[in-house]
Amino acid sequence: MNLKLAVGLLVVIIIGTVGTALALFGVASKSNSPIVCPDAAHDLSGPYVWTPVGTRSENFNWRCLVCGYTWTYSYPQDAYEAWRDAFLEPSFVRDYVLLYLKNVLELEVSDPLKVIWTGGRETPLDLLGYETYVYRADGTIVTISYPVVLPKDTVYTIKVEAHSETVWQGALHQRRFNELATVDISQTINDYYHGLGIFERGIHVIATDYDPMSPVAKLSGIDWQELKAHETTKASTNDFISLIISRGDFPTDGYTIKVKSFSWLEPFPSRLRFEVNFTNPGEGVPVTEAFTNPLVLIPLGRLSPGEYEVQVHIDTYILTYDENRNPVYTLILTFKEELWTAAFIVE
Repeated sequence: MNLKLAVGLLVVIIIGTVGTALALFGVASKSNSPIVCPDAAHDLSGPYVWTPVGTRSENFNWRCLVCGYTWTYSYPQDAYEAWRDAFLEPSFVRDYVLLYLKNVLELEVSDPLKVIWTGGRETPLDLLGYETYVYRADGTIVTISYPVVLPKDTVYTIKVEAHSETVWQGALHQRRFNELATVDISQTINDYYHGLGIFERGIHVIATDYDPMSPVAKLSGIDWQELKAHETTKASTNDFISLIISRGDFPTDGYTIKVKSFSWLEPFPSRLRFEVNFTNPGEGVPVTEAFTNPLVLIPLGRLSPGEYEVQVHIDTYILTYDENRNPVYTLILTFKEELWTAAFIVE
């Protein structure tokens, strides 16, 4: 065979083999390359992208919540933090949470991009410092509430209902979803006099070797001085943890405190979220000239090791009476939500 012809045939064979390999590689790589998705870009600029914040896969494993496409990439820290800490419009939060529930948690919820939504802002007129939005579509109701704070500090509280049943209730903070575990708050004790001069205004974390709400402890009466002596920010797994929320000392009665709800979030640190109502006596309301300290004792129990953050979200009302002596509670409007916080560690 002519040498030039042999070389030419060899080149053709090599080119053909390489071409076939490249073609096969191209087919194999296509599944890992960004695919066409009409609703989301598959990078940090995409509106419906998600990464498991709070895990080792944060800013590494990514997913498109619209089509399910996944990829791995670590974006520059400043760009990632800007994405994570940005303010999210309520309508976007609505779609984002439903897509997360549908494609990550695999719950049976509506595709938010394929239904027609009604509703919107339902914040009470003139209420400042807190926003509430309610959206409805095909039997689904999504309620979103959040305080008016810096974008990176905004915690969106979300409730998803379908056909009058709660499907999911949780929070979104810095692109991190946390399910709210509602806790029974019936086992609490309110007191108005025994905390005088003992508990200052605020949140107090108590660690004892017994349950202060147990029948034996309650028979002899709660020793508030002893509880104060066990206030701490660091406890052990053997300790029984209680919280005391105190309004501080007042010169008269008529000031009250009531825990409206308590939810438990499980991020890191674990967040204990309380909704609390304060009531103050209004003009013309008779009060007794007696010093009081409105407080509430909340037993939590023995907790797992970790860091814990307590959040007390406060609404304050003024009590008056109408001409028929019916009580009238008027919410005090503020530019910023009143929020108390405390932190403790269990080792």
